[in-house]
Amino acid sequence: MHIEMSANASSASLTRQTKVNKLLKLDKRNGLRDVDPRVKIIITLAFSTMLFCTAKELTILISLLMVFVIFLFSGMVKKSIKFIFAYIIIVVFNYVINLTSIESLTVLLSAITYTMLKFIPMIMLSYWLFSTVQVNELIVALEQMKIPKSIILSLAVLFRFLPTVTEELGYIRATMKMRSIDLSFKRAILQPVKTTEYIMIPLLLRSVKISDELATAALTRGIDGENKRTSLRKVYISFPEIVFVVLFILFTVFLYQFDRQIIEFSIMKAWL
Repeated sequence: MHIEMSANASSASLTRQTKVNKLLKLDKRNGLRDVDPRVKIIITLAFSTMLFCTAKELTILISLLMVFVIFLFSGMVKKSIKFIFAYIIIVVFNYVINLTSIESLTVLLSAITYTMLKFIPMIMLSYWLFSTVQVNELIVALEQMKIPKSIILSLAVLFRFLPTVTEELGYIRATMKMRSIDLSFKRAILQPVKTTEYIMIPLLLRSVKISDELATAALTRGIDGENKRTSLRKVYISFPEIVFVVLFILFTVFLYQFDRQIIEFSIMKAWL
């Protein structure tokens, strides 16, 4: 009788937990936004490595479209439009630069715009990573992989630090605006040294304090505890996520080989 009552209580507890999960939609995964944190880290590292090793603008454009698809299936289309708009502006600016007759200036500005174009897809993917990964789920995932506590603590602070610094930049701009100091793009071009001074000095001072506060908060929440950490959402790598990672890496390798082939073809054409 006692065993039967215990089994019924356990069953009722599981039923209540299932109802809570359904009510809060904890078990529901919204496209690529809620994939396992380890999957996101692997994708970001593989993609960034590929972009560092490639050189052609066509490869960069395909990479941008590839990241846009990730944003699309993550429900972040509006966020991606800003990056794509910046990419278009830089491409147009680069085209205008090439029309000038000053060779030294053209080479310098072309190198700068090329670097900016190359970094936009990486910045987009990094933004996707840091804005969608829940720190608690990341910690659980890393603990499942038996990662040392020191590395987990560093990553947890990092994933909270960057979004906080972004907020601090907004506060700095608002403060400077109250002092009638404009930190617009135009001022950054015309007065780069002063603009850097107005932004970097307050940001560096705040960053030191923020890092200490975040580390203290993480330790207060028991991040260095020896007990097994729990999570409201189940943290696991599903079979569709494994397939997605494999396909993504294969496509990344294909892009790298595609870029190499274009370079080799260009060299052969130049020799001929």
